[in-house]
Amino acid sequence: MATAKTPHMTDYEAERRAFHLDVPDSFNFATDVIGTWASDPNKLAMLWVGQRGEEALLTFAYFAERSSRAANAFAKLGIKKGDAVLVMLPRIPEWWESVLGLMKLGAIPIPCTTLLTPKDIQFRAEVAEARAFITDREGAPKFDQVRAHCPTVQFAILADRPDVDAASFPDWINFQQIAAAASPEYNGPKTRSDDPCLVYFTSGTVGYPKMVLHTQASYPIGHTITGKYWLDLHEDDLHWNLSEMGWAICQH
Repeated sequence: MATAKTPHMTDYEAERRAFHLDVPDSFNFATDVIGTWASDPNKLAMLWVGQRGEEALLTFAYFAERSSRAANAFAKLGIKKGDAVLVMLPRIPEWWESVLGLMKLGAIPIPCTTLLTPKDIQFRAEVAEARAFITDREGAPKFDQVRAHCPTVQFAILADRPDVDAASFPDWINFQQIAAAASPEYNGPKTRSDDPCLVYFTSGTVGYPKMVLHTQASYPIGHTITGKYWLDLHEDDLHWNLSEMGWAICQH
């Protein structure tokens, strides 16, 4: 039987008076949080279960290395700090690998729901002036339909599970291949806490979707509130996440 853990908040008024978020001048979630946890090579980050029942125990050290490989691979392609990158992937480890890699670079991932139509993808690429588009075998045909109408997108990257047949996507850069060839150590410059980090598009229920920008601090550090007080998460808790990766809670 699991041992009961003391809630983070037992006195609301006292917690509110003492509440403070420490925001350093330089901050990067991928290096300062994932990288710190990775110092313990056995520290579990994720219990991943695939649609066909596959299971994988993935450590913080795994994501630290894979995201460093991703950052180096993206930099070699020509993706740089400040570049917007659309990421339309299902709940596969490659989502975290690629997004964390972009964060390390200071590029700006734009998570997109896998429900987007080709027209939706084109709209987001145009508005965000996206430099790259990352998706899987199901999303690739959607982008191919509008690729000619997305002139800012220079890199179409297929980030799928390792069993994907790369030969079936000759016009796509294979994420697995470029990551495998890249260095597992990333030594790029630090990002400032107020540097752009993430962009989410609103749902567009009352007009065209609009971009919501988060900094390196506002989303990662801001969600300390969500994890600590709303979900009451403690170290080594197992948090079951079923949410679509293209949606997020935007705090105002």
